[in-house]
Amino acid sequence: MFFGEKLRNLRELNGLSRKELADQLTVSEQAVWQYEAESMVPGIGVLNHLRQLFQVDTRYFFTKDRLTAVATEEHVAYRARDRESRKKTKLELAYINYLDNYLNYFERFLVSPTASIRALQRRIIALVQAHTELTDTVIAQAAEEARQFLGLTSNRDLMYVLEMSGIYIVEKDLGPVVDAYSTVTKDGRAFIVLGNIKKSAVRRNFDLAHELGHLLLHTTVDMATLTKAEHKLIEQQANMFASVFLMPVATFKADFTNLRRRSNPDSYIELKQKYLVSIVALEYRAYKLGLLTYQENRYFFGQVHKKGYAALEPLDDQLAPVRPSRIKSLIQLLFSKQVLTVNDLGQTLHVTPAFITRLFSLDANFFEPYMQHKQATFSSAEIIPLKRSV
Repeated sequence: MFFGEKLRNLRELNGLSRKELADQLTVSEQAVWQYEAESMVPGIGVLNHLRQLFQVDTRYFFTKDRLTAVATEEHVAYRARDRESRKKTKLELAYINYLDNYLNYFERFLVSPTASIRALQRRIIALVQAHTELTDTVIAQAAEEARQFLGLTSNRDLMYVLEMSGIYIVEKDLGPVVDAYSTVTKDGRAFIVLGNIKKSAVRRNFDLAHELGHLLLHTTVDMATLTKAEHKLIEQQANMFASVFLMPVATFKADFTNLRRRSNPDSYIELKQKYLVSIVALEYRAYKLGLLTYQENRYFFGQVHKKGYAALEPLDDQLAPVRPSRIKSLIQLLFSKQVLTVNDLGQTLHVTPAFITRLFSLDANFFEPYMQHKQATFSSAEIIPLKRSV
């Protein structure tokens, strides 16, 4: 039996409309609808095209779907310059569902430690609920408590610390509008999805801290019903959380006193190296703490535009962003210890290595060491010996 739901899920995972898929298959849009509605079974030619397009085995479409819907629209927090980017939500939900389900498959072979991020979420929710309003003071307290709870001493370790806390971080092509987004699934798994457009380490760090803010402050907020003004407010709250989280008040004030010319953007370069935060974010944090006057703040931003730092700051092209590694290490462990083989992907999951590589944004040759290659020729030692004449 052909399962049309599996085709629909794959189509949504790859961000294709029915018409776009129909064009690639050179069939009608109605035909794709019929495949998904299970009122018509694709022919051999279409099946082969689907197999190649989605990097799965043909058997994939003829086995019952393992996919469980764990992601919900109300818990997807976008960090975007354009509110209209939320039209991507449906497609991203499919992506999270696939991530979660395939992670469940891989993790069944391991004993995973309890995710500390869940305990931190409970603490921050209790903190927020103890106040009638989510004020700047409450947000700052939540950020300071989160940094202490996670044991973060250097911002260089942020990616590692968040992954060790139990947050699953992945990279994905999110297009030019969305920087990152985060969500918590029905089973409590926390995800941060980062755009894979090349960024500096400081931009990536702020994205991570911003999404952590959403995961801690806004888990009870229904994102799907927010007005544009409400969405702008929670973005501002996440920005403030990130600022305090990355630049703790006590250490930041102590370092700031050593600046010679606090209205000169170039004076912040050493602080940028230490905190892995942009020069603009460093100055804005200082201004919000009352360490600069209004006139100094205006002069600073005048210099930022004059020097062209609004587009590219010093060190932006030198500080390489850290890439997520937890999921990669998990899968690597299973295959290097031969708990799983490449053959298992096809026999059990009915997908190709390329499917897993693409889903988890692994290196293109990730599975190469685990492939069993057929020999093109035999060595002399492997040839059956000739019978000697007596």
